Amino acid sequence: MTKSEARREAILRTATEVFHEAGFDRASMSDICNRVGYSKATVYAYFKSKEELLVAIALDAAEAEFEAVRAALGEAPAGLQAALEHVAQRYLAHACAPATLAARRLMLAEAGRAGLGQQCYDLGPARVIAVLAALLHAAMDDGRLRDAGSELAARHLKGLFDAEWSERLLFQAAGAPGADQLAAAAARAVAVFLAAYGAATSVS
Repeated sequence: MTKSEARREAILRTATEVFHEAGFDRASMSDICNRVGYSKATVYAYFKSKEELLVAIALDAAEAEFEAVRAALGEAPAGLQAALEHVAQRYLAHACAPATLAARRLMLAEAGRAGLGQQCYDLGPARVIAVLAALLHAAMDDGRLRDAGSELAARHLKGLFDAEWSERLLFQAAGAPGADQLAAAAARAVAVFLAAYGAATSVS
């Protein structure tokens, strides 16, 4: 990471904290500059306003969600169940990370601003569903899954990924899960999915 990239990341991370603590409307660029420890000139060289910061935080978070799944699919092991469990673990590791949760809380709070919610959905969850649907469509075509709508199946699968931890963590109703807990949750999500969508023959 270059010095410029590190500064940008620090500004975004700090802005997320300030927006979360003070609320977007009450937060100011001065608050962010003071917290991050950079001069106003430095911060304004990256972002001209707190509105620009909000958009950058939201879109970066949405892009990161998609990239986590895309990368997991690219390195997934052979076999449908193993591949889905690998993707589920990588997705959960990203989704349950403190930085991801902070950005997601901010996005949900400010989603109504100038179509920001739609932009974030299109860049993150919608693309995650699309790449999962492509994998599931191929599995349906070759008989590893029963013939059903691949997009709906992908939505169900992503919902199962989120089922055990997402809401509890977003509402700060649970402590951070460990790697073993996430692996177990991933395995259960895939098992439920395959029980619903698996073909009559064993899934491999």
